[in-house]
Amino acid sequence: MLQRPVQRTLFDLACGIYTSILATVVVTLLTSTHYFSRISLITACFGLLFGIALAVARDDLAELLVRTRLYLALSLGPFLVYLISEGVTAFRMGPDSTVLQNWIAEALLLTIAGFFLYITTMNYYAVVLRRHEEVLIEWFGRPDTSYLRFVRLLSIVGGLIFLVSGFILHIPIEPIQGLFPSIGGVLLGNAIVIGKTKHYTLVESGLLVKRSGTLATRFIPRQQLRSVEYNEDVLTLHRGLPWPLPFRCRLAPIPDSDSVVQSLQKYVNEN
Repeated sequence: MLQRPVQRTLFDLACGIYTSILATVVVTLLTSTHYFSRISLITACFGLLFGIALAVARDDLAELLVRTRLYLALSLGPFLVYLISEGVTAFRMGPDSTVLQNWIAEALLLTIAGFFLYITTMNYYAVVLRRHEEVLIEWFGRPDTSYLRFVRLLSIVGGLIFLVSGFILHIPIEPIQGLFPSIGGVLLGNAIVIGKTKHYTLVESGLLVKRSGTLATRFIPRQQLRSVEYNEDVLTLHRGLPWPLPFRCRLAPIPDSDSVVQSLQKYVNEN
């Protein structure tokens, strides 16, 4: 009997937490009660149990979330809905606020829970793929110097622009103005970790990418891999939208790099 991976346990827990928060927010909104009322606490408990039970009963739930990209809707959806409501109210120039405007804390809480669900979903799905699909090839790669400098410079410049804009520009939509420094911080953080080694694992369904020192594994479906280019120094793997930048890594540090390139070309050409 296979040992239950810790990634599966964390995924089950993340599903329970998300459904618990979502159910509590909905019930509180409908009943106009506070979060520590009896009905809210009971709803939170039932939501937690329901989410965990659903994740335990559905072995394909992680695959469903990844294949349909529902994890994006669960993490970004609440926050985007809030921003849209803020924008509509601002352009109307009216004093009235929408119901959603009063729920920024709930929207952010659901966004954070959705982000946790995204990380645990990807990590568990990576375990599933490695167990049930053949690993065609895997390698460790670092970005080449020119690409690293370009992306790092782009991240630093973009981060500083967003960071400064958040403090000097007057935007009538307060959450959007507060979002500018947050985006700037993310871009500056990306400039720091962009040069770290990535672990690439090619399986039948697609490509798994794990950056050293980070929590989440990324999955790029097979149909999103477009083409492979290489020269004496650099391997470039192009991917389709919504990913605008390709994967680039130096060939020299990769053991048996010729085999890696040939396997990638054969894999992509069969799409």
